[in-house]
Amino acid sequence: MGTPNHGRAGHRAARGRGAAPSADARDAFLFEAPRAPVLLPPWSLRADAFEGACTQCGECVDACPTHVLKLAARAVEVDFADGECTFCGACVAACPEPAFDVAAHAASAPPWNVVARVDETCLARLGVACQSCGEACEAHAIRFRPRAGSVPEPRVDATLCTGCGACVRVCPASAIEVRPRSAEGVRA
Repeated sequence: MGTPNHGRAGHRAARGRGAAPSADARDAFLFEAPRAPVLLPPWSLRADAFEGACTQCGECVDACPTHVLKLAARAVEVDFADGECTFCGACVAACPEPAFDVAAHAASAPPWNVVARVDETCLARLGVACQSCGEACEAHAIRFRPRAGSVPEPRVDATLCTGCGACVRVCPASAIEVRPRSAEGVRA
């Protein structure tokens, strides 16, 4: 008996090349929420260059004294769940690959172009007295603006914010994230 006729698509799938994506793959592509921008380590190269150079060896993760670097799917990324970035440069020094801008670090250039953003789930914005983020901000970039009839509301001064993430970790509502300044939204 001969080989079943699967048509052109079946033949491609049988060979493993050029097969049409499954319905599940199409649905995931079409209906998944867009992925939030990943925060790369300080002084890292552009995202594509960093991801291309990063071998996920974990040297920078091990060197980070505040444990904010984590191995991720494509490269190393910053996660402020356990601490804040002190901009010590240990990650840059530990990396055996050309994933970081070593010259920028040596010249004391700004480590990255990011800023903290407070979203609408902030307790203070919902009328609950909370100033945890402002108390944690060593740069004094988060200040509270008085509001008539309600608790003061946080405002991030983007010119003072270093993107260290100290505010992210202490927020009881998980209402703060650090994002690239170009993705800075409506109000900080």
